[in-house]
Amino acid sequence: MMHITPPFIDIHTHSRLDIPDILQVRNHIIGRDQIMGDGVYTAGIHPWYIDRPLSEQWEQLEVAVIKKEVIAIGECGLDKQCKTDWDLQLEIFQRQIKLANTINKPLIIHSVRAYQEIMQQLILQEAQTPIIFHGFNKKTELARQLLQKGYYLSLGTDILQGRQDALIFEIPLNRLFLETDNKTTNIVDIFSYFCAARKISLATLKQQVMENLEQVFNYRIEE
Repeated sequence: MMHITPPFIDIHTHSRLDIPDILQVRNHIIGRDQIMGDGVYTAGIHPWYIDRPLSEQWEQLEVAVIKKEVIAIGECGLDKQCKTDWDLQLEIFQRQIKLANTINKPLIIHSVRAYQEIMQQLILQEAQTPIIFHGFNKKTELARQLLQKGYYLSLGTDILQGRQDALIFEIPLNRLFLETDNKTTNIVDIFSYFCAARKISLATLKQQVMENLEQVFNYRIEE
């Protein structure tokens, strides 16, 4: 069996730049982003960008998420700071949870001041697929709560500020992803900081995140 050298995996980015040795999982926002190019994607209806009427946008989502290169639904979720009507956000989030169950793909979660409400909806809608909270930058206590429910956390550029070292030291490596989101920071810097804070080798972290990708998203990296 051929040995695969793990790339640096950026699980959630809006970048469209191809960078050697980096696997970017690009986020395609239905209703805002127009074309999917080559590569690996997630696709979802973001709470900031919900169209009325919804029918065309929802149809675009259903077409996108069955594509092989789309490995998850999202980012989707709830946001108490955006202008979108709360009941509309709830409706669309609920529908995307059910869609994820139907096609058996994970959910990438966007949460702004709505973690408890999101957890409630995941339970009420009987979410059956892996759940990844992207850009997690909250307290370790909330992280523990999410991890205890079996969810995954994706950490981003905020770790570079040094305020999440306690979480870095505590989070199980098999429940971890790293990301750049919409920042220009290189994912390599995020990996490097995590390794320094956790006192593990870069090779160990890259291997573990690759295994997480394969297990959670059912996506296998090929040379």
